[in-house]
Amino acid sequence: MSTSRRQCLGWGAGALLSGMVSPSSMAASIPSASVDRWVWRERALIGFGTTLWLRAAHQQADRLELALDEAVKAIRQVEADMSLFNPDSAVSRLNREGVLQQPSAPLLSVLALAQHVSARSQGAFDVTVQPLWQVWSQAQAAGTVAPKQVLQRHLPLVNWRALEISPHTIRLNAKGMGVSLNGIAQGYAADVVRSVLQSHGVMHALIDTGETSTLGQAPGLQDWRLGIESTRADNDKRRLTLPPGLAIATSSDAHTSFTPDRLHHHIFDPHTGDSPRFWSSVSVVAPSCAMADALTKVFFMCPPVHVKETARAWGVDVVLQDKRGKWSSTHPLWLRG
Repeated sequence: MSTSRRQCLGWGAGALLSGMVSPSSMAASIPSASVDRWVWRERALIGFGTTLWLRAAHQQADRLELALDEAVKAIRQVEADMSLFNPDSAVSRLNREGVLQQPSAPLLSVLALAQHVSARSQGAFDVTVQPLWQVWSQAQAAGTVAPKQVLQRHLPLVNWRALEISPHTIRLNAKGMGVSLNGIAQGYAADVVRSVLQSHGVMHALIDTGETSTLGQAPGLQDWRLGIESTRADNDKRRLTLPPGLAIATSSDAHTSFTPDRLHHHIFDPHTGDSPRFWSSVSVVAPSCAMADALTKVFFMCPPVHVKETARAWGVDVVLQDKRGKWSSTHPLWLRG
């Protein structure tokens, strides 16, 4: 078995994905009977450096407002632990000091999941890629491409095995290491929000934290209908219908690229320091948004010939767009234009 195939196949358990789902493509018709029964409310907020959006339904408006208040608090707590946009977050402090004492239970949970995916994918997903981000950002600021020799010098710092995690301490075991949870934290936030809403009796919701999770059904008691944006100027988006309880995450080269041709972007192969060249966009559909978020990076490393067996091994479905703009999917119903 080739190395790339082993990295893709990973571990045979369910999982999910990260961020280009379009709320505007939801089903919008609301029969009068549904309006009488369900009260719908929305919240929009800034978080993780982007706009987040929650839409939920309850039979009692006051309980719904309370549920949304608690959901926003949960998002803020995830940010306080995991956002690199916040210089005082737990992860930011870990990166500065190399050690973090008394980490929160949510941070430990996310890191445990990340390490599990890293182990099962043989490092195709690795939260210690932050040094690569710094190299590429500096090269972009200088108007150049990161030199291979510089990447080679930094690759030893990208090593999930050197991230030491215990209930009381998180430690980076090499000077210059850094953690980025940008590839999993937004999916985790969506899962947390879904759990909070359910605990308040919310039965129907669309949760967009940069990754998207669903609860129950859309207005009119239909399945949620969503769109995945094209990475090309033709805006040839794909549309799909999500059954209740599933989530979707998307990673793409469209929004954070280091070169105009998008060959070098923010999704790094931890083994080379550069971006993989197979895909322009990867969307994963699964029950857990945190897992989907992580798995989009695993699939970005996956050659086309291994996609179907890799999806079966992980128990997910995948929608992909290659560098030429051609779409493919492990689920044919999700290839509608």
